[in-house]
Amino acid sequence: MTTVLEPPAASPLAGIRSLELEITGRCQLTCTHCLSESSPQASHGTMTPADWRAVITDAAALGIRTVQLIGGEPTVHPCWREFTERALSLGLHVEVYSNLFHVAPDWWDVFTREGVTLGTSYRD
Repeated sequence: MTTVLEPPAASPLAGIRSLELEITGRCQLTCTHCLSESSPQASHGTMTPADWRAVITDAAALGIRTVQLIGGEPTVHPCWREFTERALSLGLHVEVYSNLFHVAPDWWDVFTREGVTLGTSYRD
């Protein structure tokens, strides 16, 4: 008798390696090239910090390796450092995509952590 092994079914998440988390619509700037229509008057949205923590935990459980914190300007969200720490504690890589308009000196402690990268864009 010959046994034929079937290959495992492909996961619907196969190939998904990163997840962009738009944690806020708020931004200090009103750039005309902004695709998310962010502004100083925008909100952080309807998701609570607990919701974002759950998304980060679920992403790690699903095998996603990187989360990117975006916005608006993610550093204006009061919990962006907490979200970064949560992701790092779960073994995820974190990219903080910032406009770098304002960088508080103590943020460099986060930006220079193992597993964290800082992304930005520029347009004149």
